Amino acid sequence: MHTDKEKIKQAIRILHKMANGENPVTGEKLTEECFLHDPRMIRFLFFVQNVLDEVVKGGLTNRGKMEFSITAEEKERIELPEGLIGVNAFARCVNNVIDLSRSRKISGVEINRQLKKMGILSEESLEDGKKRTIVNDNSKNYGIETVRKNYNGVEYDMVCFNDMGKQFLLDHLEEIAAAKSKES
Repeated sequence: MHTDKEKIKQAIRILHKMANGENPVTGEKLTEECFLHDPRMIRFLFFVQNVLDEVVKGGLTNRGKMEFSITAEEKERIELPEGLIGVNAFARCVNNVIDLSRSRKISGVEINRQLKKMGILSEESLEDGKKRTIVNDNSKNYGIETVRKNYNGVEYDMVCFNDMGKQFLLDHLEEIAAAKSKES
């Protein structure tokens, strides 16, 4: 089993490099045209990486039944990157410090859903019937803004959190996570 864990850890490292736009073999940055820059692929790679990470830590048992829980010490250890970040990056930083034997992970989707209920973010319907999260008139007051991104010549808006937004999420993390528990 030890060799299986090592293989899983290696897979996690490879997925992490790919999700961050790096060729895992050469270490070179991937070209902008590479399919791995598609936000859907990036989310998928990080999701698979998180699942494998849970397997290594033994956190998949009773996964759906656990509630989110974070201690003050864990919260102090959260390291957020400089500058603007997306909600999934924030969730990853939180999930990196929690004890998976007593807490479930939090997701970007869950955070966005609660921020919409709080009136801080909104949602719009697209022509193809899909929905996407967008900022509204309240968002700026909470440190949330939109950044224009480009993938394969297609421009899209990414909802990002500045320093004030990151602090708001940290200060209200338990409240945001508790909302999912009430829905279940």
